[in-house]
Amino acid sequence: MGELKKLKKMCDVITYTRLQVYQYDPTRTLTLRNRFVRDMNRRFRELIKIIREAIIDRDVFGLQKITALQELVPPAPGEFNFPRTADKVEAFMSWLRRQIDRGLLETREFTRIGESAEAAWTNIYIYDSYKRGVMRARYEMNKAGYTIPPVDEVGGIEALMSTPFHVDRVGLAYTRTFTDLQGITSQMDTQISRVLAQGLVDGDNPRLLARKIVAVINGEGVGDLAIRDSLGRFIPAQRRAQTLARTEVIRAHHQATIQEYQNWQIQGVQVQAEWSTAGDDRVCDQCAGYEGNIYSLEEVRNMIPVHPNCRCIALPVNVRDL
Repeated sequence: MGELKKLKKMCDVITYTRLQVYQYDPTRTLTLRNRFVRDMNRRFRELIKIIREAIIDRDVFGLQKITALQELVPPAPGEFNFPRTADKVEAFMSWLRRQIDRGLLETREFTRIGESAEAAWTNIYIYDSYKRGVMRARYEMNKAGYTIPPVDEVGGIEALMSTPFHVDRVGLAYTRTFTDLQGITSQMDTQISRVLAQGLVDGDNPRLLARKIVAVINGEGVGDLAIRDSLGRFIPAQRRAQTLARTEVIRAHHQATIQEYQNWQIQGVQVQAEWSTAGDDRVCDQCAGYEGNIYSLEEVRNMIPVHPNCRCIALPVNVRDL
């Protein structure tokens, strides 16, 4: 009997925890967002590691005397040790851009809808979120009183994803995410170039120079050369990329749900959307003001996410109930 009570208590805790997660994560994409951020962080860590190795271990600018033979792999010791500072900066930035392209902007073999093609690594997370949005939309429409056939009766989720409307929307989501990530790395590239040039002029030693460049990426101990927002705050590249990952997962999920609602509306099913927030103390005043409001699908399509890291969702409302 005691074991049964323990088991029941454990089940109650698990159920309560799930309810808490759903309350604070109405899109139910928290795990996916966290995976995207972890992957993003891993790529930034690799970039930081190779920058430190180049400047400190390999002394690519010839700032310290080489006392030990090091493994001959690019960049080689002293590889950027040119007479002119401008030449040093140009050579290092050319090398760094290749590392950024390889680590943060890489493309790789990606299979979707029965086809295999070269695509950005970020597409995997966007596609997963969009697919979840389509399935969530059908679930919520049934819950709202519409009669929507199960996914397996229409050939499965991949068949749904291959319809022209969804192919177009998910393609736009791919492009937006990758283009925004390119924008982040481009600004980071500009910042690093400024910090590097100033550090060389100031005669920084390798460790200090590496620390300044790494600070541009992760924000640890950054100086006055960083790009700041309109409020004067420094937003490091890695943090901006983390925000991008979380926000674009929500955007893809929202676009998928609205598109699926609209697909059924084209077939004569009248749908409107009710705004739903996470309902916790982290909800901003702006999103809280939208809570419970009813919108047409055209109105709500581009409203979510309201801001970076937004967690809102648009749920279907049966017009017969209004």
